[in-house]
Amino acid sequence: MLAAQRTQARDAWLSQTLEDLGRHSVAEPMALTAEASTRRFSRIMTDQGPLVLMDAPPETENNDQFRAMSSWLRQRGLHAPLIHAEESRIGFMLLEDLGDELFGKAVAAVDPAQRQSLYLLAIDTLIRFQRAGQDTPPPGAPAYDRARLTRELGLFEEQFAGRFMAQKPPGDVWQRTREGLMATSLAQPRACVHLDFHSRNLLLLEDGTLGLVDFQDIHIGPVCYDLVSLLRDCYLRWPEQEVETLRDHYLERARSAGIAGLTHTEAFVRGFDLCGVQRHLKALGIFARVALDRGQTHYFEDMPRVLEHLTAVMPQYPETAALGRWLIETVAPNLEAAITSARGH
Repeated sequence: MLAAQRTQARDAWLSQTLEDLGRHSVAEPMALTAEASTRRFSRIMTDQGPLVLMDAPPETENNDQFRAMSSWLRQRGLHAPLIHAEESRIGFMLLEDLGDELFGKAVAAVDPAQRQSLYLLAIDTLIRFQRAGQDTPPPGAPAYDRARLTRELGLFEEQFAGRFMAQKPPGDVWQRTREGLMATSLAQPRACVHLDFHSRNLLLLEDGTLGLVDFQDIHIGPVCYDLVSLLRDCYLRWPEQEVETLRDHYLERARSAGIAGLTHTEAFVRGFDLCGVQRHLKALGIFARVALDRGQTHYFEDMPRVLEHLTAVMPQYPETAALGRWLIETVAPNLEAAITSARGH
């Protein structure tokens, strides 16, 4: 469907749906922050309060899983947005509006003590999510398996290194890193994984809880994955001592809550670090792809921070030390030039 046709269909569906719900729009739709998928969101102001319109083409977005995961989360007391109405054939949903109080903005605006309190709230929410998945696995949640890891790491090799930087790492270095990261990930205790549990997908709600969004890709995977997504966020960076303190808080609270597989602290820390490396390599690949293919060049601003996360951790582990040196010696000195060149196109 052409963009103009889709817009026309969306507006017609929205008008009829609001009428069916007994609501009336009182302002023009307001576009909300774009993300790295093809989904688009708009705030719809009505005479009975705001709603959010999600435009998610079914040929590229997993709307069935979004619907299933929203229901599963809500049934377990976790605050995912309620779906008020849906047009499944084209891919429109009218959702509960969870507001604008992004977790990332909140933690960036307070002192370290207040920041820790907010992160402890996020950690408690994560543990509730993991505990829910341990008790009743979410329906249809796939395994975070070798095939997915291969695809994700391929994004770094092809999109970031090969396409964006125009220089891939030496083949033997990349092969050792790739196999080491996959082996570590697959060896981790399994848990319910949100996949994007970070500062831009958590919302502070008026009742003092956190709202969850972007949950349609829930998998069963490494227990460390969501925690490192939260604490070594692609969009924020805190002192390492603060990260370690919060990581240890999680471990203590998760053990008390009965999250399985957390007996060995050293293995947990190693998994936390290396799951973070895998995730950050994937992020560089995604940022490069969406910037080059869709013009979402705001992700260029996050690349240096992600690279800093990687170069701080990778030299500590034999599986990743050689690629870490390549990033430090080859990528870091040339990243700004690559960004400038890509902006010029």
